[in-house]
Amino acid sequence: MELKTDWPYLVAGDIILSTSESWIAKSIRFFGKLQTGSAEFSHAAFALDGKHCIEALDRIRINPISRYYKQTVQIWRLPFSPNERDNFHDGMIIRTAGNYGWTKIPLFAMDSVCSSIGRMFGRTKPCVWFTKRAGIFNIQVCSQLGVYGFHKFTDYRLCDVDHKEVTWREVSPDYFADLLHLPHNRAQLLYEQQAT
Repeated sequence: MELKTDWPYLVAGDIILSTSESWIAKSIRFFGKLQTGSAEFSHAAFALDGKHCIEALDRIRINPISRYYKQTVQIWRLPFSPNERDNFHDGMIIRTAGNYGWTKIPLFAMDSVCSSIGRMFGRTKPCVWFTKRAGIFNIQVCSQLGVYGFHKFTDYRLCDVDHKEVTWREVSPDYFADLLHLPHNRAQLLYEQQAT
């Protein structure tokens, strides 16, 4: 599939947040809603260039960006230097064929339930205790893969609402979207579309 003419030309490190109507996407959004209060996204992929992205599905894979042309998406750009973009591109390619963090799914579910209970008592920040503390699980899921790459290959750091650095372990797709909306993270929304 050729480049979609109304999409921006993506560069290494650009973030594609997406969702679909598959059962797994609905499940992720269900637990995301428990964690953040609302959930629009169930997946994150990261551009390597204008035609390819890297993403953690069943394994870490390089896929054509065109697979997102008909899905609900938001595309974000972070303030990376050209050198950081090159480092992200080269470093992430080495991660190709790595494992997917299936063992993280129960940890996200437990954080989601705790977040939902916390909101009943006035807590506004999502709980990330289980995903952040389970250090034995060093394999990333989709959104964690990109944040891991940002931390390893660039000087950029995502920060939470209190301006505290967020580790890659605690980032779910929908929490990632919330973080990108915070002005101090200096993320630029490039494009939005609803599924066609």
